[in-house]
Amino acid sequence: MDGIDPDTLLEWLQTGVGDERDLQMMALEQLCMLLLMSDNIDRCFESCPPRTFLPALCKIFLDESATENVLEVTARAITYYLDVSNECTRRITQVDGAVKAICNRLAAAEMGNRTSKDLAEQCVKLLEHICQRETSAVYDAGGLQCMLSLVIQHGQSVHKDTMHSAMSVVTRLCSKMEPADSTMPECSASLGTLLAHDDPKVSECALRCFAALTDRFIRKGLDPVEMVRHGDLVNHLLKALVPLPSVSSTVSLSGAQQNLNTVASQASILSADSNASSSTPTQSQSQTHRSTSFTSIVISLLSNLCRGSSAVTQQLISSPLLVPALRAVLTNKDERCVMDTLRLCDLLVVLLCEGRNALPRTTACSTVVSRSENAGNAFERSHRHLIDAIRQRDTDALIDAVESGQVNV
Repeated sequence: MDGIDPDTLLEWLQTGVGDERDLQMMALEQLCMLLLMSDNIDRCFESCPPRTFLPALCKIFLDESATENVLEVTARAITYYLDVSNECTRRITQVDGAVKAICNRLAAAEMGNRTSKDLAEQCVKLLEHICQRETSAVYDAGGLQCMLSLVIQHGQSVHKDTMHSAMSVVTRLCSKMEPADSTMPECSASLGTLLAHDDPKVSECALRCFAALTDRFIRKGLDPVEMVRHGDLVNHLLKALVPLPSVSSTVSLSGAQQNLNTVASQASILSADSNASSSTPTQSQSQTHRSTSFTSIVISLLSNLCRGSSAVTQQLISSPLLVPALRAVLTNKDERCVMDTLRLCDLLVVLLCEGRNALPRTTACSTVVSRSENAGNAFERSHRHLIDAIRQRDTDALIDAVESGQVNV
């Protein structure tokens, strides 16, 4: 830090016209080195205080003439400030239009250009930091659409950690979305596409987004059918449990039979009549790529959707994928997934035979009361459902505790 005048550094940052752009770039590089290499960050913050330097950095993003290489280093410098202290986030949101400008630069990035791609990836990291403290600011700036577009259109071009950071932002932003939001149809369609993503973390984040959105609908007493329809959610969820067969799996009967034998020996989950279906190899192979937590969330989401919408319930029970999906999970060796699926089956039977009036009235997201319980147990169970809906943290653990008699509510 010796020999560097902070006032001069700040003055150079605030330039940017003609030949002065080189001075600005030099100042940005020096600031990044100071923040990254300083062994005394408190001293660094005293000489380059966030209250003066962060507004200057944000104004570079507001400069439409700023080049992408300048913006990339600017985003890096802001990120370094936030790496040290997330308290600096408010300095960014206080600059009118700064977050919106960052989102716009991300949306306009061309992934075929190396500099533009580096800028986009740095913007994702920067928005991830901002979102930890100022989620609403990023949502209002259109960050959700930017992140979804990046993952869907350019997911194969960016680094995997960038894609995961983008999905982390998406998950946070979905918690701010209202059922009546005009972007809900587009968001639902994008999330539905990501449910089939080959990266498990991406697909699970999309699944958690749908779970959060569904909970938001039901808490407001609204039917989530439109969200489900736009995202083709029921089909996506069932395919996640047991995907449709690929074309190659139906071309050769001998090849299909050979695959059946291989899968049967490895997974031991084929039913007695599986040799009559050529779709089983694809289904079984896909199952091995889905974690237990993913399967459990899918079943829980299906249950909540059925509780919240009669139209979704009708679509689910009419789907030709329902029985194969239930079979695939019920033959799973994981006890928790099996129990979750049995609860879903019980819910469907109650809805079909007794109607929605038979569901507990405490909350639409609660678990179905077993029909074999007496009135006293049903009342006690309703309180447990309420607690479960409020917490929305570890539903399975709570259910296990209740069933084992460990919890006395």
